[in-house]
Amino acid sequence: MSNLNQEEKDILNSVENGEWHSINQVEKAKQIYQSYAQDYLEKSIKIVLSREDEQKLSDLANQLGTSPSSLTEEILHKYLQGLLVDKTA
Repeated sequence: MSNLNQEEKDILNSVENGEWHSINQVEKAKQIYQSYAQDYLEKSIKIVLSREDEQKLSDLANQLGTSPSSLTEEILHKYLQGLLVDKTA
C-alpha cells in the first residue's frame, strides 16, 4: 500500500469500509451513463430557416457532397472561430 498515492489510498479505504456496492444490470447502467455523457458532450440547437435559405443551404451542401446539417455545423464553427467574416461590411 505504500506505492499508492493519496487518491488511491482514499479509494482503497472506501472499498475496504464497504462504501462500494455491486450493481445489477451492468450493461443497462453503462448505457444510461454513456447516454448522459453523450448528451453532455453534444448539444443540439434548433434553428428555423426560410424556405429559400433552406433550399440554398441544401443546394450548396449537395454541391459540396455533404449534408445540410454538417454544412451548417461547419459554417457556425468557422464563424465562431473568427474564420468567416462579412466581406460587405
